[in-house]
Amino acid sequence: MLDVDPMLEARALAIPERLAPLDLAWAGGQLVALLGPNGSGKSSLLGALAGILPADGAVRIEGDEIVALGWPELARRRAMLPQRQPQLFHIPVFQVLSLGLDEQGPREAQNGAVAEICCALELEALLARDFSRLSGGEQQRVLIARTLLQLWPGLNPAGRLLLLDEPLAGLDLHHQLALLRLLKRLAGQGLLVVVAIHDINLAIDWADRVLCLQQGRVV
Repeated sequence: MLDVDPMLEARALAIPERLAPLDLAWAGGQLVALLGPNGSGKSSLLGALAGILPADGAVRIEGDEIVALGWPELARRRAMLPQRQPQLFHIPVFQVLSLGLDEQGPREAQNGAVAEICCALELEALLARDFSRLSGGEQQRVLIARTLLQLWPGLNPAGRLLLLDEPLAGLDLHHQLALLRLLKRLAGQGLLVVVAIHDINLAIDWADRVLCLQQGRVV
C-alpha cells in the first residue's frame, strides 16, 4: 500500500466504529479501486481522505495536511463525488456543469473541457435539458462530469486527487466502460484516481492497484 514520494498519504487514519486504523501512501498517475461489500468502510475511507468526514490520524496531499488547507485550496487539490447526492437541480444540464468550473481558466479552455468530457460521457444531447427530468443514469453521468471539471488538466494545474464513490452505480455497461476509459486517461496524466466499486472484474481489468475492505478493515 506504500509508494515512494506519495501524492496521497494517510497515517493511522481511523473513524471510530467505522474504519480501523490504516496507513497508505499512493503516488500519482494511478487508478486505485476500493472493493468491499456494503458497510465495509469504502465511503468512510473516501470521506476521510477528502477531509469531509472527521477522522483520527493524518491525511496529506503532497506533504500538506488537509486539515491545514483552507476549503478553497482543498477544492483546488481534490474533488469528490459522493455516493448519494440529494441535490435535484431544476436547471439545464450545462448550468449544472458550470458549477464544477468555478471560473477556472479562460472561457475558451472551459468550453473545450466541457465539450471533451461531454463527448467522452455522451452528454452532448442532454446539455439543454432540465437536470431534474433526466433518468438516474443520465443524472449520474452529469454529476460525474461536474466533478471531473473541478480537476480537469488544463483548467486546474493544482488538481491532484480524484475520489469517486460508486460512480458506476446506475450506469449501463457501455457507459461504465466509457467512464473507466476516461478515468484511466486522467490517471495517465498524473492524477491519483481512487474509485469505490463493487465489480471485482472491472477492478482487476482497469485498476493499477486494488484495496479490499471488510467491516472497516483492510483485508
